[in-house]
Amino acid sequence: MPQPFLRQARTFALTGLACILAASAQAQVSGSAGIVSDYMYRGISLSSGKPAARLSLDVDGANGWFAGGQVVSGQLAPQSHHTAQWLGYGGYAQRLPSGLSWEAGMSAYAFHGAPDWNFREVFAGLSFENYSARLHYSPDYLGFRERTVYAELNGGGALGSNWRYFWRGGYLSAPGNAASNRAEGRIGVGTAVRGWQMQLSLDAARLRRQGIGASSGYGSTASAPSSKVRSKVVLGLARGF
Repeated sequence: MPQPFLRQARTFALTGLACILAASAQAQVSGSAGIVSDYMYRGISLSSGKPAARLSLDVDGANGWFAGGQVVSGQLAPQSHHTAQWLGYGGYAQRLPSGLSWEAGMSAYAFHGAPDWNFREVFAGLSFENYSARLHYSPDYLGFRERTVYAELNGGGALGSNWRYFWRGGYLSAPGNAASNRAEGRIGVGTAVRGWQMQLSLDAARLRRQGIGASSGYGSTASAPSSKVRSKVVLGLARGF
């Protein structure tokens, strides 16, 4: 039976989408369904290094409100099989006359079969042309039992007529426990042909801790410390709709 938080996360995006669609007939709806060779999230694998299926939906309202969600067939290290991992988000964005845009909102994450990993974040960000920056805060992040702040920078551009490059740099900070801090990043290329989207990326992270405790999540105090840089090549294929 799903936990209450799981049910909340599954309805979070649907509620936001319904509000946007009711508020604006000009809302833009997009989504995709596909598979990734490894579901990497901020430098760690949430599919135990295995392929995962992913379905996502996004809605942008003409009045600035946005919402969306995704479900991934992930597999946490304590689990022996794939289970659903849910994400729902919603917020408000506004473009200024200078071309700079700002946004603020909230995200909710839920992991079926591992409710200790469930968490929420609030975020705020700025973007200009092909660059964006976001700051996220969670009072209890991903089973850490710690307050965390995650900062990220994103960018990209065109590579010819059909290809694009993209990159992200991020840093996770736990103010109460420096051993949980980590830096991570992604760089890659992508293309879209006749509705199909393909991405190839290199994900890397400098982890201060390694191992995932069965009861306390990633970053368990029983894990051995490490400062090694780990990297992974990830291939993704999706069909947009």
